[in-house]
Amino acid sequence: MFSKYKFYLLYFLIFSLTFSYAKGKIPKFELKDETGKIVSRDDLKGKPSVLIFWSLHCHSCRKELPIMNKFYKKYKDKVNFYAIVIDTSDPEKVQERKQQWGFDIPVLLNGRDIMYKYRIFGVPITYFVNKDLTVHKIIAGRVSEEKLSKIFNKFLQKNSQ
Repeated sequence: MFSKYKFYLLYFLIFSLTFSYAKGKIPKFELKDETGKIVSRDDLKGKPSVLIFWSLHCHSCRKELPIMNKFYKKYKDKVNFYAIVIDTSDPEKVQERKQQWGFDIPVLLNGRDIMYKYRIFGVPITYFVNKDLTVHKIIAGRVSEEKLSKIFNKFLQKNSQ
C-alpha cells in the first residue's frame, strides 16, 4: 500500500509529465465572454496573458480569484487577464459569483470546451502565457499572494524584452 508521501510523489510526477507541451504555443480556442464577444487565442498575441481556469463551486477558486484580482487591477494595462469558467455558459451566474467572491477579471464562458486541450484536471489552474503565446508557467491550485508577486515580477520582466 502507498504511503501518503509516495502517493503525492506519484501524483506530482504524473502531473509534471502531462504538461510536456509547455514549451510550445498554447492550444487554440474560441470562447464567448460575458458580453457575448468571441475571444480567441490569437487575440492574446503581442501581450502577456494570464488564464485562470475555475468553477462556480470551487472552494479554492473562491479564495484565489480575489487575490488574482489584485494583480488584475495592478497589471491590466500590461497583461491580458481571463478567468475561464468551466462549468457554465450563463453570464448571470458568473456575474452573481463575481459579486459574491469580489473579483472583476473578465470571464470567458463554457471553458469545458477546451479543458482537454489545456489538460485541466482540477481547478484552479493558472496559465501564464508569454506575448508569443508560449507557456511561461502553469500553476495548479492556490498560491499565496507573495508567491504570485514573485511570479508576476519574473513574468513581466521576461515579456518586457
